Amino acid sequence: MDLYLEPGTRRGVANALFDQIRAAVTTGRVAVGDRLPPSRELAAQLGISRQTVTTVYGRLVAEGYLEGRAGGGTFVAATAGPTPTMPVASVLRPAVPLHRETPPPPPAAGAFDLRIGRTDPSLFPLVEWRQCVVAALQQVPESYGDPAGLLALRRALAHWIGRSRGVEAPPEHLVVTAGAQQAVDLVSRVLLRPGDHAAVEEPGYPPIRNLWAAMGVRVTPVPVDHEGIVVDRIPPDVRLIYTTPSHQSPTGATMSLARRRALLTFAEEHDVAVIEDDYDSEHRHSDRPLEPLFRLDRAGRVLYVCTFAKNLAASLRLGFVVVPGSLVEATTAWRELADVQPPGLTQQALHRFITEGRLERHLRRTRRVYRERHEIVRTAVDQWCTEGLLRPGPRNHAGLHVSALLPEGVTETSVQARARRQGVALSRYGESIALSGTPAGLLVGFGLTPADQLPDALGGLHEALAAVA
Repeated sequence: MDLYLEPGTRRGVANALFDQIRAAVTTGRVAVGDRLPPSRELAAQLGISRQTVTTVYGRLVAEGYLEGRAGGGTFVAATAGPTPTMPVASVLRPAVPLHRETPPPPPAAGAFDLRIGRTDPSLFPLVEWRQCVVAALQQVPESYGDPAGLLALRRALAHWIGRSRGVEAPPEHLVVTAGAQQAVDLVSRVLLRPGDHAAVEEPGYPPIRNLWAAMGVRVTPVPVDHEGIVVDRIPPDVRLIYTTPSHQSPTGATMSLARRRALLTFAEEHDVAVIEDDYDSEHRHSDRPLEPLFRLDRAGRVLYVCTFAKNLAASLRLGFVVVPGSLVEATTAWRELADVQPPGLTQQALHRFITEGRLERHLRRTRRVYRERHEIVRTAVDQWCTEGLLRPGPRNHAGLHVSALLPEGVTETSVQARARRQGVALSRYGESIALSGTPAGLLVGFGLTPADQLPDALGGLHEALAAVA
């Protein structure tokens, strides 16, 4: 507990010390049972007489804030707990008013969790990840590292995406980030200025729109169909486009090869950059994977973003972005300004996890598990479309959820409320919908629900759909 007395104070020292100790007790800075410094030690620390300190301690004991213990010192009394105080008013206000959306309440105990964007924690390779972390701890942590990330890790990442996705890039063009969100934030700050124009998919991923709006960027939502983002609807004056071609969030559409080429042609003709968020590309359940935009790009306009939120765990905050050589220095500089560098221990652990073949083994295992769940959910949704409870949306070949459209006149709110009564938790399909005429939809996630529980969960959802339709 630090106490402060103005230098040279001769009068009122005891009162000032009394007030500070009492405030420390009543505000909870020191808790019930904490021991205060011995009077001789505190007197020497503050440069005052010991008698002044003992006098103050005596007053605080008399008023019930402290208590003395024979041979044991002076402690905060059991009856002295913190007193609620009014918050201190401030004249400071945020330059850009931002408000976090209130997250929906967690599912009730025993409810089936069919929300999207969540992976099964029981599939996390805890033993193998722990071994990699322990191995990384065998060496003394370095001082500050490269803001772009550990070079050995970037080499491993470059080799991995080259082999698994055909994304060929030198390690020096990779920047390790805290997930996809920071990757998009970094390149957006490199490429955009307040007042610039950017485009996002609609429906799409709300955090990107919110980020750009906070930066003072004009954001235009562009509709999505069964082939992906509708290129003909993109304004010609945009400077940056964000898209999720492998598994569009949230419709699940896979961007067709023709649409990919059309998007790249648009970018070339209008001098536009494209952020390719390769969301859920590792979880393909059918069909041959299409080439990433980055691989098709011949003009260096695509920035490739990847995250381990769905491959490992979102809480690890691991991801990276591949940028053209002309943007490496600026992206790395922004990373250094934001938080200096990625955490060294996490990078070392991920490097071992990849180079020792553990990531590939983990992905082979999770693909089998999620493919089985996907087939159960897809079959059920197809049946519900046949029954008229849903309308078909874009075909879902990847990811951890299946989507469909609700019948005309049926609202998402009514379905969610009814499903909640059936013990089923859902995510919102239309969380970001801003375009008039965009239909309401249904998202059925299976990341958190084992295959043997899915029939019961889907049975409850079926009853909810039948009740509202």
